[in-house]
Amino acid sequence: MLAVAATHKGAPPVKLIPKPKPVALDSGVSQGAELAVGILVFFLIGLGVDTWLGTTPGFMIGLTIFAVVGNFVRMYYSYTSAMRHLEEERAAQARGDK
Repeated sequence: MLAVAATHKGAPPVKLIPKPKPVALDSGVSQGAELAVGILVFFLIGLGVDTWLGTTPGFMIGLTIFAVVGNFVRMYYSYTSAMRHLEEERAAQARGDK
């Protein structure tokens, strides 16, 4: 909510409280959430399989390690692709291309 003070006629209103700017979540926050949720999902799937087969903790450990390795590989390729794209943009700007 924005509070506005009354002023004399013809003058613009004085803003007492600044309007909050929308907060954009950094991509790092979303990547961290994806990492945590992905590992948790694979852990719970492993827990379910271990409970069903009576092999605790084999599948829990195996699927959790699989999720961790898979997420880091995905993050590596995503980072590499983003950096390649930024390098191409920078090279194009240096050449005068747009």
